[in-house]
Amino acid sequence: MDLVIIIEQIIKLFIVIAIGYVGAKSGYLPVHYKDIISKVIVKITLPLLIITSMMSKELSADTLLNTGVAAGSAVVVIVVLYAIGLLSAKIFRLSEPTKTVHALISATGNVVFLGYPVISAVYGAEGLFYAVIYGIINDVFLWSIGVYLVNKSTGNASSKEALKKLLNPNTVSCILGIILLVLGVKLPGVIFDTLSGLGNLTTNLSMLFIGMVLSTISVSKIYKRVSMFAVVVLKMIAVPVLAAYLLSFTGVNPITCGAIVLQIAMPAQTVMSIITNEAGSDVSYSAEYIFISTVLSIGTLPLVYYLAEKFI
Repeated sequence: MDLVIIIEQIIKLFIVIAIGYVGAKSGYLPVHYKDIISKVIVKITLPLLIITSMMSKELSADTLLNTGVAAGSAVVVIVVLYAIGLLSAKIFRLSEPTKTVHALISATGNVVFLGYPVISAVYGAEGLFYAVIYGIINDVFLWSIGVYLVNKSTGNASSKEALKKLLNPNTVSCILGIILLVLGVKLPGVIFDTLSGLGNLTTNLSMLFIGMVLSTISVSKIYKRVSMFAVVVLKMIAVPVLAAYLLSFTGVNPITCGAIVLQIAMPAQTVMSIITNEAGSDVSYSAEYIFISTVLSIGTLPLVYYLAEKFI
């Protein structure tokens, strides 16, 4: 797919982000509306998007191979990025709980709210399928190990609460989608089209949500956060491009590789601000990291796509 297309898609998405930002910043959209939008996404549109994208696939040996590569890549990349996060936190002498927040937010990405819409727009339903597989690993890590470590860093560790987070609409819809895929279940056209159309609302709703979240962040001192800028270069450019090079040797198709690489290149996970806030951790640091990485992704995502295309 031509580079111009992905740039156009990202520009479209960021226009919606800008609308959400301006709307919330001006007071036209009350900031608390973002919580309602988030619930609609997580409980309705996103689960439908995941299920319908999986149902549009045909199970085959190629699908199984690509699924394994997507899942394996997610595990390896998250471990590597977490290690980079811990190392950089030590180099920049970050103390707890900021150290843990920095490492976790470096390891995970906004693979749902930004990743799914971008990849769906660029690679269609097939790309979205593998993006979802990557997203499952990302979310399992975040809602289990991630939540546990954030709470532990503040002295409020709760393994039981972390385990409860694993059972959410996102993971349930993934499991249901896989079951339907394996059984080869197909819905009547009118039902599938309706559910699919509702699921596709996830794109613009997600962008509005991100814009409204960013409107709550103070940017006056962000430029001094050297620790964030340094890791963003590794997280959102170097590691994804290296992954593209390594994936070129796996034999999986370009769409699968492209979806995986773009997921790796996604900016910081927006939900980290919620997790750190609930745990009483460094919520301002996570919010600033989210802002920096999301803004920079306007340039880094097209760059990564362009460089990755040379390998895949």
